Amino acid sequence: MEFGPAIAAAAFVAFAVVSRRLERTPITGPMLFVALGLVLGPKVADIASDYGQAGTVNAVLIVTLVIVLFTDASAINSSDWKSDAAISGRLLGIGLPLTIVAGWVLALALLGGLEFWEAAVLGTMLAPTDAALGKAVVSNPRVPQRIRQALNVESGLNDGIALPVFVVFLEAAKVSEESLSVADFANELIPEVGIALVVGILLGWVGAKVLKWASVKKMAQHYWLEIAVVALALLAYALADPLGGSGFISAWVAGIVFGRYCIDVEVDTHEFSEAVGDGLTMLSFLLFGIFVGPVLESLTWEAVLYGVLSLTVIRMAAVAISLIGSGLTGASVLYLGWFGPRGLATIILTISVVDATDLTGSELITDAALVTVCLSVLAHGATSWWGSNAYADRVEAHEDAGQMVEDMPSAPVRVPRRVTP
Repeated sequence: MEFGPAIAAAAFVAFAVVSRRLERTPITGPMLFVALGLVLGPKVADIASDYGQAGTVNAVLIVTLVIVLFTDASAINSSDWKSDAAISGRLLGIGLPLTIVAGWVLALALLGGLEFWEAAVLGTMLAPTDAALGKAVVSNPRVPQRIRQALNVESGLNDGIALPVFVVFLEAAKVSEESLSVADFANELIPEVGIALVVGILLGWVGAKVLKWASVKKMAQHYWLEIAVVALALLAYALADPLGGSGFISAWVAGIVFGRYCIDVEVDTHEFSEAVGDGLTMLSFLLFGIFVGPVLESLTWEAVLYGVLSLTVIRMAAVAISLIGSGLTGASVLYLGWFGPRGLATIILTISVVDATDLTGSELITDAALVTVCLSVLAHGATSWWGSNAYADRVEAHEDAGQMVEDMPSAPVRVPRRVTP
């Protein structure tokens, strides 16, 4: 289909024109672009052969995740974390590990073709959440500010926290299948994480200092400072990767450090990078839709059931346990538990499993992960606006009983622009 790229480009223009109107509907950007990808399908996918086949697609997805990891991490400063630590800390410190372990155990029980560490890899891949699948969940002003902020912080940090765990389990799976020693495992793992941390910290700190200096001294045009933020994210990945470190971890760490030391820059250095990340995220979902078609045609019922349970029982039970004693109402716990969509991070980690390893269970891992993302795009996208309003109605009905924990003061909600309708 020689007009495939033109159709895709036209879709971006059309979506931009009606994006504000779509905010109050059950239709989200990821839903539209995945659907378009499925319609265009393999005929458009054939075009990739002119550009190195899947290599170009992988590069686009990697660049997208690098920018998203950096911008999301840098947009969450210490005041955001401290003001909502009672909820966000529970979701990240208790809920995230429980989600990984529960997904691990379920994979062993339901997906018989996976080895012990392969199941751990799958459980970790499906732990990070992606707020981009439903803007209303974190932007609807009727939803208590504290709840929106908690979901925003969780989504911005849990993918970066899960990355080192994913690296550990992936290396363990390789050691198990290749009969490598513990020393070999350590030699692979320690440099990958250690180099990423060093590069990320140094680049984040130096980048923040340089951009602050350029801003204060009026040395740079505002738009070039914004472009520099995107370049800094890519630099963190591009420098760590050839040195043997994880580029994703490096970009995430650099974002955290950059956000910590660049918070008083006069120019909003996040605006351009978030806009770029937003557009690339939608492009990633379009590419996902194009290439996921054959996977959906050969799915097993076990993979589908695993995806359903991952999005419901595993996530919601882990969140509920993590919030015991928090004082939140049942409606709030349900809201936080349901809206944990899986998206970009899971897609990229799936590519890492396929490209970087020769695991015997890689096909099963891929099927389970990708069908979960498809289910999440549909289910969480369709319920985001309706669910946020239904929850807000429930909260408002209880407000007369006194101040709720959900309404306690907190920092202003900072919604990343990449979170699109």
